[in-house]
Amino acid sequence: MPTPTQILETAFLKASEPSLTPLPDIQQVRIDTIIDSAESQKAVLAALITSLTKKLETPSQDIRQHKVELPTGYSGRVYDTQYVTPFIRQKFPRLAMKSGSGWLTRSIEQVYPFRLDFPGKIANTPVKTAFLEILNDIEENGANPEHYLVALFAALLLQKQDNTFSFEAPSSASLTIATTMNLVREHFYFNYRTSGASRLPVIAIYSIYELLLTLTRYENKQLVPLKSHTTSDIKSRSIGDIEVINPDATFFEAVEVKHNIPITLAIVEDAFDKIQSQPVSRYYLLTTAEPNIAPDQAKGIESFIESVRMQHGCEIIVNGVMPSLKYYLRLLDDPAAFLQTYETNLFVDYEANTDIKKTHIERWLALRK
Repeated sequence: MPTPTQILETAFLKASEPSLTPLPDIQQVRIDTIIDSAESQKAVLAALITSLTKKLETPSQDIRQHKVELPTGYSGRVYDTQYVTPFIRQKFPRLAMKSGSGWLTRSIEQVYPFRLDFPGKIANTPVKTAFLEILNDIEENGANPEHYLVALFAALLLQKQDNTFSFEAPSSASLTIATTMNLVREHFYFNYRTSGASRLPVIAIYSIYELLLTLTRYENKQLVPLKSHTTSDIKSRSIGDIEVINPDATFFEAVEVKHNIPITLAIVEDAFDKIQSQPVSRYYLLTTAEPNIAPDQAKGIESFIESVRMQHGCEIIVNGVMPSLKYYLRLLDDPAAFLQTYETNLFVDYEANTDIKKTHIERWLALRK
């Protein structure tokens, strides 16, 4: 009897074959509906792959009974956590649940069978309908779960291929600090009509830090890899979007980046809550908002920052992303090094999770032409 991992790998290999037997139209429409919203409906995607894999492993299991509390039920959450989400993270990392299971979302975890009248509040109604209809088709009409699983993987592979980008190394001959700043500003402030733009200045500042680690100040220091924007600071024990650590893994310096949000006293106080037990020497609060500080907050912020410096020793610095970026670029021999690093990190972040969207990459490529 094949293991769940073997079932997933076999379906994935079949999906990679050049010629596949197409699904009937109505079944393919359901798959396409799931795929079209896969980035925003990761929990449904995980639940669907889990259900299809479980059906192939245990044909007698009614996969709509996804909780052990239900009659003849099984633990979809445990199955997902052990087999499915690790597989998605390996093959389609952008679509993997950060929490480790789709069943940790309220819309999925409810103790009701995945029948057509399932009351879970899946926000995207067409996706919810397609998901429930697939399971109903399998349990009530005897549809082949492997056909659905292979078709799902084939569609995901095609989507991944369509969303592949390549970057060319920028020419340093035509680049100045001014042109570099203009490119970045256009990228940050474009109206994307989707979430994720707040990630762009984080990646920019992180990219600069990668290049600044050669400075004497950062000798023997290490830059912590970027975490997903959706990762909880408490869960990850993070103190900022960007973190530099000492050889003993204690925090040395950190940066919190806000997008279009002026810095307020409350934001500064929250920052201190994160660092008050840490030996941080500098903490930067940077924002793309102009002005950088809320007009009625300046005196309170200045006073609080001074008290932190006296009591803790950390220097909290509030500034704009753009002025900071311009200053850092002056420390580099060639602005092209920053653009190359920024482009690389954009692509890496895009591949790793869904903070960066396809439209952000397309916009950058258009600006670089």
